Amino acid sequence: MARFGDGLIFAAAVAAILWWLWRRFRHWLHEPPSSRLRRLARDSAPDDDDEAAALLREHGYEALSGKHRIPLGVSVDDGPYEATRLYFDYIASKDERYYLVKLERPRQPMDWTASGIRERLLVYALLFPECEGVIVADMRDRTLRTVKFKIEEGKE
Repeated sequence: MARFGDGLIFAAAVAAILWWLWRRFRHWLHEPPSSRLRRLARDSAPDDDDEAAALLREHGYEALSGKHRIPLGVSVDDGPYEATRLYFDYIASKDERYYLVKLERPRQPMDWTASGIRERLLVYALLFPECEGVIVADMRDRTLRTVKFKIEEGKE
């Protein structure tokens, strides 16, 4: 009799685990693309006296969060992975669209040619395809420039 009860409890536990895994999979499958950004935005709210967040507000954007670091690993020729990080400054929203924000640094000025923009900002657009674009904020001139990427059809 004890074996029947043990088997019944085991079967119930397996069924509960399978049911939980199925629900998690369905939740992940039907999760909207912007939910990843919303989770990031909840992590760190910008300071009230933050000058860059104020500049975003002046231009109609809402700074949702600030100072993000994406950890990455890099391996060359099947060597060991070395840790590195990718940084961006804010996540902002306007009209229910999300944008990544990079502050232009005086010691690393932006090359505003197509290839310069591609080399510097394309990685953010590929990492977060649900974003509408990347905003480059120039604190010195108090300007914002929005960069968007589009894959073009055509011959090489």
